[in-house]
Amino acid sequence: MIDLKTEEIRILGRDELISAVIAKHERMIAEYSSEYDTLKSTSSELDTEINELKKSIEEAGEQIGVYEEKKNLFGHNALEELEKFELRTMDSDKIKIGIQSLMSAKSSDTVEDRKTVYESLCSDVRSISENSEKDTETKTSLLAKIDDTFKAYQDENAAKEEIASKKALLVVKEGEIQENKRVGWLEKRIGSHKESLEYWQGMK
Repeated sequence: MIDLKTEEIRILGRDELISAVIAKHERMIAEYSSEYDTLKSTSSELDTEINELKKSIEEAGEQIGVYEEKKNLFGHNALEELEKFELRTMDSDKIKIGIQSLMSAKSSDTVEDRKTVYESLCSDVRSISENSEKDTETKTSLLAKIDDTFKAYQDENAAKEEIASKKALLVVKEGEIQENKRVGWLEKRIGSHKESLEYWQGMK
């Protein structure tokens, strides 16, 4: 037969009970505050990252407009240089179409598509016969304008890719902010325990 040992049950006095309740609230405040501080710090960092991303996206958007203007300006300059040559209509039109293709706003074109157009265009221009020193200078100028047009397109495309990448990252960061809603819950819990703590401390 097993002997059951009974422990004496001690009833806490009023002061001991209040002290125990106070200790409980202090412990909860400490635990919640530790988690709150960590999450709050993370939230602040996320807010900063999100604001910087939005600013960067806006700046890149402005740069796209600048690169597009440059692309069109250099392209029109190239077309003007082309007019200085006395070429057969067929040859002139082929080069003209190439320059216009470099200036195109078509979003379906890839960088490789434009590079192919650029290389073919440069080859066509280099094959133009030079009948005078002036023709040589014009050809050199035309090739330079074509280079500038393609470079402006590359810069424009790089800015668009940068925006797409940063917008994708922005979605992720904003999602993390939504997941961090526990900060608000912790803030309320800490406030509630502090009110209770203040009450019980006043009862001593």
